[in-house]
Amino acid sequence: MRLIDSHFHLDYYKNHSYWYSKINELQQYTLCVTNSPEIFHSCRRMYPETEYVRFALGYNPKSIFSVPFSRNAFMHELNYARYIGEVGLDFSKQFVETKTKQLEIFDYICHISSSFGKVMSIHLKKSEMEALEILERNNIKKAILHWYSGNDALIEKFVEIGCYFSVNGSMCASSSGQKIISQIPTQRLLIESDGPFSKVSSARYTPVMLGDVYAQVESITKCLNLKEVVYNNFATLLKK
Repeated sequence: MRLIDSHFHLDYYKNHSYWYSKINELQQYTLCVTNSPEIFHSCRRMYPETEYVRFALGYNPKSIFSVPFSRNAFMHELNYARYIGEVGLDFSKQFVETKTKQLEIFDYICHISSSFGKVMSIHLKKSEMEALEILERNNIKKAILHWYSGNDALIEKFVEIGCYFSVNGSMCASSSGQKIISQIPTQRLLIESDGPFSKVSSARYTPVMLGDVYAQVESITKCLNLKEVVYNNFATLLKK
């Protein structure tokens, strides 16, 4: 059973060609998320998908000031995407003024993803209640909440509607992150890197560190067969 990284930003590495080759060499299943349909298009043209590298069609809510959301571009690229991400809602201070527009875009993406049975990798920041309502309304069954940092009490609610949670090395380094990891049911746990935005033991993440992330999460969850558990969880998610 190979290691799985369910949220990784290949295009944010200056030497992305090297890491694309390295991921294939390491044989690590890696979901490379994108922040807009245009970036997804560029990544797909630059690098062929392989057994170990897949690209996700995204629209990061943090892109809202720099890249207008295009339904036409999103639908065009949807033909080439099995995965949707990074998408979501961010109501932190910098982006809360765009809340209404974000809600409209996320609801649209969830509707499309549900209609076509796509797997979603979702970013949430100070927006968990709104996201829960949208996910329920659109009957989303294939959702991964990436780097969850919301209300502990809502974890159970997200579990009830079928969500999975992907956790990373930076979460392992904080008491709040460790608490969240310990509250996620083992059968809903996935591993991500969010490279290059996370760290492993104070070092900026690169794909050679994925095994270290697994080891850190194992020490928190006491799940000694984590590699097998994560592999089976992801397989179950894909079969939904």
